Amino acid sequence: MSRAARWVLLSDLHLDVSDSDPRHPGRILPEFLRREVPPAPGLQQHIMFLGDTFELVGLDEADSVARLESILNRHPETFRALQACAAGGVQLHFVCGNHDVELARPSVAARLSALLSPLDATRVSVHPWFIYVPHVLVAEHGHLHHALHRIPEVLRTAINGTDELDLPPLAAWHANPMASRLSRVGAVARACLASERAERRVRGPAYDELLQTESLRLTLNGTAVRELARLSRFRTVSALPLTATRMVLAASGHNVNGGQPPAAAARVAGILETHGSKVAWYISAHTHRALESTLEACPTRYINTGTWSSDIRGQGPDQSDRQAFPYALIDVADDGATSGGLRYWRPALG
Repeated sequence: MSRAARWVLLSDLHLDVSDSDPRHPGRILPEFLRREVPPAPGLQQHIMFLGDTFELVGLDEADSVARLESILNRHPETFRALQACAAGGVQLHFVCGNHDVELARPSVAARLSALLSPLDATRVSVHPWFIYVPHVLVAEHGHLHHALHRIPEVLRTAINGTDELDLPPLAAWHANPMASRLSRVGAVARACLASERAERRVRGPAYDELLQTESLRLTLNGTAVRELARLSRFRTVSALPLTATRMVLAASGHNVNGGQPPAAAARVAGILETHGSKVAWYISAHTHRALESTLEACPTRYINTGTWSSDIRGQGPDQSDRQAFPYALIDVADDGATSGGLRYWRPALG
């Protein structure tokens, strides 16, 4: 049976204006693209970067564009490989993560499209929240289910074109590392208050209008979209103690949330199934733990695409073999059947 479409998904490259990461994801990616996404006439090919592709967090609109250009210039082989994919008919998708949520700004997304596909900007798509492919997959970065990384109103920026983009609490802590501890604590406190206010607005009628616009773009039931938007919630009273506990466990060498899908995964899949939009795969990232698993009481299969950076937190083969780079591969046959799963790619020797 012939393939109608192929989806290649990877995440958490954390490309920056330096090339200091020992795994050098910016050097590895071009060979991966040439070998794993070769020209294939008649096959719809999609590459999805599932968040935290770039280090842009905490920048204003103009600085985000300048940093994006600097990152691509710092990794010229990656830049050219992505351009070649787009020119060859491959669709490039960038899902916003907590480190590159600035891509949600229309001007930043437009600049990315112009840089990677100057002759056909439609070859490059930025997804501020998640991507939904009917019957096939739903994919998101996953930070919106992690309270201290959650940005409740990301659609307000993407749809309304506003420059307003509130930092989540952890980003507020890291935004100015040279500041005093006291001032950084103050920034976190302000971010927590902003997140609490944003959560109330997400549940109001004005945000419902944005969710309706998003449901039309996604071709997904409006009620399902509203339920997904309100599935997780930031609450200061529970988020801070939980985070402190996790930090203590991590510092003592315990593997927090090691080999299990996040609790939100089954709930996302369940919402879609309830509203007649069941998918074969739910794919997320963010935790830096590559994983493929079943979901409890649900036919949807879960994949986490891990990370290409050196900050690996899982127990998979990429932990012991730093030349193993995780990604997800989903093939769609002519009859709509899907196959694939979590894969590990290794660069050619020599």
